Amino acid sequence: MAKKLTLYKLTEEIIRESKGFFTINDFSKNLESRWEKEISEAALKKVRRILLNHHYLIGINENDFVSCRAVIEKISHVSLSFQLGTWELKQGMLIPGHRLMPFLLADRQEEDLIFLDPDGNEIKKSKKTFFIQDVASFYQYCGNFPEEIKLNEKVPGKSYMKVTAWDMDVCYKRFGSKPGDALLINLVDLEKNIFQVRPYSSKQLRSGRLRKRSLYLALASQMYPLSQDEKFCSEGLEKQLLRVLFSLEQEILKNIDVFSVTDFLESLQEWTVVARETGGVQMIPVWKSESEQSVRSNQRRTIKGDLGTLDKIFQDLELSFGAQEFKAILYTVMSSDKYKLEIVFFLLFGGQGDLFKDKKQHEVFYGSLRELLFKICKDLKTKESILISNLREQCVDIKMSLIGIMRFLEDQDVGLEDLPAEILNQIIELDQFCNDSLPRFSICDEPPDLKFIRDLKVALKVVAPQLTMLEEEIYSQIAIY
Repeated sequence: MAKKLTLYKLTEEIIRESKGFFTINDFSKNLESRWEKEISEAALKKVRRILLNHHYLIGINENDFVSCRAVIEKISHVSLSFQLGTWELKQGMLIPGHRLMPFLLADRQEEDLIFLDPDGNEIKKSKKTFFIQDVASFYQYCGNFPEEIKLNEKVPGKSYMKVTAWDMDVCYKRFGSKPGDALLINLVDLEKNIFQVRPYSSKQLRSGRLRKRSLYLALASQMYPLSQDEKFCSEGLEKQLLRVLFSLEQEILKNIDVFSVTDFLESLQEWTVVARETGGVQMIPVWKSESEQSVRSNQRRTIKGDLGTLDKIFQDLELSFGAQEFKAILYTVMSSDKYKLEIVFFLLFGGQGDLFKDKKQHEVFYGSLRELLFKICKDLKTKESILISNLREQCVDIKMSLIGIMRFLEDQDVGLEDLPAEILNQIIELDQFCNDSLPRFSICDEPPDLKFIRDLKVALKVVAPQLTMLEEEIYSQIAIY
């Protein structure tokens, strides 16, 4: 005769079987049906406590719950973005850490994860020992920090941490990965902990910035009413992320293709990340953190003060154009009377006195800018094809119009998350067109080839009317948003 399940074990079994949203009444009826007898009030209170604190469930309120699995399945089409740094590439390793949120269930161990290459072959993994300072940042937001730590009391900087790492050396070489590039991680099988990696270049990262910004603004707006929800503010970061994603409308979720928990946390203005008393970290409103003694880090977006190339400075400032686009714009501005340089700079940089991190970054930027302007003036002494200059100017016109639209939306306090999906997609498509075309006009002595010119002339016949319709939508009907 089979041993009968205890009430606790039966509760656990039903929780693990749950596939979606349910109320406490739904659960108690299911439990009584499986238990085959009525459950006392005292026992039901114990069951309710289990539901409220279970790592597989998210409490929407005191009586409504949703399975973590159900939320992950709802967003399983989304790719997680892992930006790669110099150290990770030099080691030829992948250490997922907190970057796998929100796809990692609370009871899963990192060593049990399986990563596949783009061809479906399993990537080898092993336990590796690294200096703590080299790998700690990968676990900054994890609920479970690695426990295999060997402290060097005499020289703390030489303390070690043992973690699971995946050998990505062959993949990085095959992808041509370099610092600033990323990986996309796709969920293949949640139950078997299987994920697949593929390359994601820095150019692709930049081209998706508008869609990413729209998503993060939409998520932040969903979090506003949750600031008063004690249950939400007491949860760990993993559950908080799943609850916010679950609250998004299906139409918005359909348009999400890439998510990065690190980028999202750094984009937050009204929330900060703090250490929990019970372990791990959580998001709480900034105004609540003032009384917290265990603040781990304030994740308000800060400029790092990059002093590298113009492209790196533009990325640091989160500008809506790259260095090559900027250079192509300058060629048109300097060779035509159509645009005034000071007006263009005001539009591009917003006329903000606090644009840069500090005086040093300001000086590095203007030093690079002076060199670029001297080069452009020198290049323009050589006569350029009228066809090339006209095509570049048309592409610059489109980019400047898009930046003008973004400035207008900011002035009207209209966020990208407020725009209908079809309007946002039009902006993204036009911006992608500029990302693809303008860099081809940024090197004066290497003009585009004939095939590109032919294709561009055809594309402009489609893009120009599309921009006109977009401007009509934005400037004439802004009130509907």
